[in-house]
Formats: sequence, structure tokens, C-alpha cells
Amino acid sequence: MSGRKRIARIEPSEHSLQVQLLTILAYAKREEIFVFAIPNQSNRRIRNAVRMKAEGLRSGIADLCFLFPSAEGAVAWLELKARGGALSDEQKGFRAICQRLGIRWGMAKSVEQALEILRGWNVLKPGVVIL
Repeated sequence: MSGRKRIARIEPSEHSLQVQLLTILAYAKREEIFVFAIPNQSNRRIRNAVRMKAEGLRSGIADLCFLFPSAEGAVAWLELKARGGALSDEQKGFRAICQRLGIRWGMAKSVEQALEILRGWNVLKPGVVIL
């Protein structure tokens, strides 16, 4: 051995990715675009889960929804996954629904990937620089 210590690289969680992305979007997104999160985490008490399902919560819905002016397609969905994460069957089903309806849907495993998707959707302010 060379005596060098290996430093484990900790990959960000989906929660961390979403928080980082929303922090960037707070200053970098176009003002006329509205973004919100869907509270579809899996860790909840059964009683609350039953209540939320009765109110319309559905498994597989993407993490973030983007609302656009109608001339730009009105809506888009972004799913965030930690590296190594995979879509559930329900998420694949939601992706298929979006594709069938002609609604934008994307998946990112890093903030950089998410920003690339959002650039393609014209979410970011023109000329914005993100370090």
C-alpha cells in the first residue's frame, strides 16, 4: 500500500438534490414560471397515508412540477434520483402517461443534470450564471 488514505465520497440524497436545486432556482428561474414539490415521500404513518391517498395522492408522481405560460406547454415534471437510484414501476407509469399526453418529463441524478434539463425547457433566466 502507498500509505494514502481513501476518502469515501458521499453521494447526495434525493432530498439534498431537491433542496440544492430549489435554492438555485430561487434566483435563477424565470419569474413567470412557478415550481412546486409534490409531498410523495414514502416515510409516513399508515393513517396519514390512507388520508392522503383518499385526498388524491398517487404513487409515482414526479418530485417537482413546473408551471409555464400556456404558449410554452403549460407544465413539466422533474424526477430527482440519487446516483444509483432507479424509477419504481409507478414512476415509470407516470412517465409513460406524460409521454402519451405530450407533457415534458425528465429525470436527473445530479443538480448539474437537472439544470441541463431545465435549460432545455427554458426555465432559467437568460444569461444566468450558476457556479
